[in-house]
Amino acid sequence: MKLKRNKFSAVNSVMRIIFLLMCFCLPWANGLLAKENNISFIASVLKDRIITGTVKGPDGVGIPGAGVIVKGTNVSVITDNNGKFSIKVVDNNAVLVVTTIGFKPQEVIVGNSQILNINLQESSNELKEVTINVGYGTQKKVTSVGAQSSISTKDLTQSPVANISNSLAGRLPGLFAVQASGEPGADNSQIFIRGVSTFTGSTSPLVLVDGIQVDNFNSIDPNEIEGVTILKDASTTAVYGVRGANGVILVTTKRGKIGTPTINYTFENAFNSFTATPEKMGSFDFANSFNQALKNDAYVSNSTYTPRYSDSDLAKYKSGEDPVFFPNIDWYDLMVKDVSQQRRHNLSVRGGTDKVKYAISAGLFNQEGLFDDAGVKADYDPQIRYGRYNFRSNLDYTISKRFRAALDLSSIIENRSGNNANTNSIMNFLNGAAPNLSPGVVDGKIVLFEGFGSPLTTLYSVGYKNDVRNLINGSLRLDHDLDFITKGLTSHALIAYQNSNRKLSEYSRVFVTYRAIKNPDGTIDYRQLADNQPFNYNPTDPERNRRITGEFAIDYKRTFNSHTVSGLLLYNQIKSTNRDFAYLVPNSYQSYVSRLDYDYKGRYLAQISASYYGTENFAPSERFGFFPAYSIGWVPSEEKFFPKGELINFLKIRGSYGEVGNDQLSANFLRDPNSRFLYRDPAFTRRGPYTVDGSYRFGVFGQNLASYEALREGSASSPNLTWERVIKTNIGVDLVGLNNKLTVTLDAFNTTTDNILAVPRTVSALTGIGAAAENLGKMTNKGFEVEMGFRNNIRDFNYFIKGNYSFARNKIIFQDELPQTFAYAQRTGNIAGQNFGFIAEGFFNTWEETNDQNRPQYTFRDGNRIQPGDVRYRDVNGDGLINNDDSVPIGYSSTVPEIIFGLSVGGSWRGLDFSALFQGASHFSVPYTRRANQAFFDGDPSAAASYLSESWTQERYEQGLPISFPRFGVGNGARGFNNYLGSTLWIANAEYLRLKNVEIGYTLKPSLLSKVGLKTTRIYLNANNLITWSHMLKGIDPEAANLTSINGNFEAYGLVRTVNLGINVNF
Repeated sequence: MKLKRNKFSAVNSVMRIIFLLMCFCLPWANGLLAKENNISFIASVLKDRIITGTVKGPDGVGIPGAGVIVKGTNVSVITDNNGKFSIKVVDNNAVLVVTTIGFKPQEVIVGNSQILNINLQESSNELKEVTINVGYGTQKKVTSVGAQSSISTKDLTQSPVANISNSLAGRLPGLFAVQASGEPGADNSQIFIRGVSTFTGSTSPLVLVDGIQVDNFNSIDPNEIEGVTILKDASTTAVYGVRGANGVILVTTKRGKIGTPTINYTFENAFNSFTATPEKMGSFDFANSFNQALKNDAYVSNSTYTPRYSDSDLAKYKSGEDPVFFPNIDWYDLMVKDVSQQRRHNLSVRGGTDKVKYAISAGLFNQEGLFDDAGVKADYDPQIRYGRYNFRSNLDYTISKRFRAALDLSSIIENRSGNNANTNSIMNFLNGAAPNLSPGVVDGKIVLFEGFGSPLTTLYSVGYKNDVRNLINGSLRLDHDLDFITKGLTSHALIAYQNSNRKLSEYSRVFVTYRAIKNPDGTIDYRQLADNQPFNYNPTDPERNRRITGEFAIDYKRTFNSHTVSGLLLYNQIKSTNRDFAYLVPNSYQSYVSRLDYDYKGRYLAQISASYYGTENFAPSERFGFFPAYSIGWVPSEEKFFPKGELINFLKIRGSYGEVGNDQLSANFLRDPNSRFLYRDPAFTRRGPYTVDGSYRFGVFGQNLASYEALREGSASSPNLTWERVIKTNIGVDLVGLNNKLTVTLDAFNTTTDNILAVPRTVSALTGIGAAAENLGKMTNKGFEVEMGFRNNIRDFNYFIKGNYSFARNKIIFQDELPQTFAYAQRTGNIAGQNFGFIAEGFFNTWEETNDQNRPQYTFRDGNRIQPGDVRYRDVNGDGLINNDDSVPIGYSSTVPEIIFGLSVGGSWRGLDFSALFQGASHFSVPYTRRANQAFFDGDPSAAASYLSESWTQERYEQGLPISFPRFGVGNGARGFNNYLGSTLWIANAEYLRLKNVEIGYTLKPSLLSKVGLKTTRIYLNANNLITWSHMLKGIDPEAANLTSINGNFEAYGLVRTVNLGINVNF
């Protein structure tokens, strides 16, 4: 009986309950809290009439996204892309209030008019109306003195990706999001803000959703998000103390608005395919090349050349006459689909009254992998599948004149199912399998040759798994106006609870395979190699995580004539529990936060902020750290002498200086016993039973020996260890010009990280215990950012162009390392993650060159055995030897690029809109190793076919043809080893430019929609990772090659290109 894959029956039940709750909440929220003097529903139906109109700017062009509300009621609508709207009013005395950012609000009496044309006037400065998120609050952008960047939900939802981090790439200056895999459910991007400022510990930024720290940032439905802000300098991150050292990402979800319910539904159907697939050879070319590789190796090893494939074998491969015993399998064609499918649904409702506002959202996302069943007859599906259910409810209550409450609830359920193999193992075998390795699939059977496997066995032979994760978040915030004490004083209290669980179920067995046997009469039998076995159920212990956050704050803001003063005092405490934490002890943080802002006429600005942060990781005397920050700003455009006009509308100069901290010795310090409680006395760690690294074994030698667990002394303690200090300096300029059409932001920054937590490398292993961690490192990180945007219109055509460019270069000032013979071999003084290797200077082309007694002598595993076609290396120190003393810095870092940039363009004309985003990176390198540069790694054809065609041969040399690579050989053993040393030959320039996103959409005319009860409908087509330009070998995506351990080994599930069709309906 064929097993059915999990259909999330429990999850479907949850979704039904959620839907019923939504249906129940809407009429309750509006009906129960409606004002007593509101007109009843029946009466309104009898009297209501429809008013249509257009909201335009001074240039006569329609303004999209303007809010139109019937004054004194909850009835409201939003204008479409052409500025048009349609709204119900009760009588001729109704007043419409029209508002939008950048324009002055306007009230219009309806009267007897059926069609209204409303012309708005621009406000003096759009910045004055823009509010941005900062740590524990909000500020007006015009008076903000920090370095931050923001994007809205419109930008996020243009990318048809599975998670949020992948949609941020190229959109924000200073933020680099790199994706190492496109595997469903495991395709998150790693995020860096302003590069890297430490060579130990975590480099990931802190992420908060509606003020609450989260670990599931990538699992949030993009449709739930209102906007994302990144905080980059000390003035914005110091309030987060130890958690803000690597920058902060603030995610704000959508909240309710006063007005009639707005129901929004989005459906997307997308198709995925790999962005890059390696070139492969057919069996005939492979066999010829393999023979040539053996011949090449025979020279240097002084062995007799014996071809593996005879002329008869080559003829059969070429003719294809015997596909079973002389197969020609394209494993990618057999095992990888051209496209896979993904779907997204989201239904949301927003609305409210002056008493309660609500925003409720439910989403469903499904994505399948690109593995094909290859025609194998199996009773289970090995395909990778990922499903996610999202639910969020944000409710805001006005309890009384002074009391308000916000109750936020969210739930995420994820299910990842498919084959039980490690995906990298499948891709490794798939990319390295020879086309003649096995016959592949015959009549639904996996057929093997004796002594050889198949990528199909990796896909099928280990069974399948079902991985279910669920997360529940809840928070309650109470706000209290204390203006009875003094005007402008408020307080709030918040408590948040997060609970996540994971259940992994694995079902394993040996999959039945067959061996082909040719009978004397030429017929073929297929011998079954194993009996069918039932599945073995391998349950794992459930994972449970819990985090509780408590917060209390007092805020103050008041204006005295021309002086505006605001302040914040806040207490925050976080406790996290996880059974995987080292020593099974919960993790806790405690902080006291303060901030004081001053603003004189919007002209002179100042801010002082600080946090007093406590960690469990240091001794009591060092447990708390004080992290202050200072910032000032000057707005010359508000000075009387400033010639403000059409050219420059607004100009602000700002600067900041401050400190943040770090208490983490490693990125995974909570689960690492050697990275938690570093001040503790020397610990003893239970180890064993040992079979490799030296446990005690007793018995008679040569007979059964019993292994016994042993105790060994752990790492030494560090009672004086203290905070890693990160000092940040930032200078910035904000400019708005050309009648508010041009925006420019410039920032220059300098970060110095001192007292870096690290384990000394100069302590001898003969001590018998691990060295104690110390404050012994220092590093700098300097750079600048530019962001520019321009918006304009030509009659009905609106267009924009926006770009950002960031540069960040770090330098290790000091780290504890063993002394090197030559200064250039030191890691100190270089960038973090700097590649080291030899300088390749072409190839040996003749025996005369290899036998030259004056050439440097090679001292590696091959010794001095050199032949024509081998790599020639530079003797850097001139000692006549090629050895490790000749290894020097080459290329750039493989950790994070120094340069990142993005360019977005778009426009709209009547109902049609389009946009495109180009994203790229430069100044980083990726070393080719193993399968990426060794043509027959482990005897399989791994490197790209272009490598073989451009490799050194005597014929190519004599004909003067271009030669890019050394002669190729077989295997990764002694033969040809010298050619694969890390060198400038194998360090790839990994810079790239990618058409990251492109979208075209059309919004239907309101006149067509009002007849069927719809407000707006938009149909759109978009694509992600559409085209990539790079220097990498074919088959390697430059982004996937970065930040991974594969270093171009073809051993990971590739990134995917997504083409998506969607529809968005408002009613």
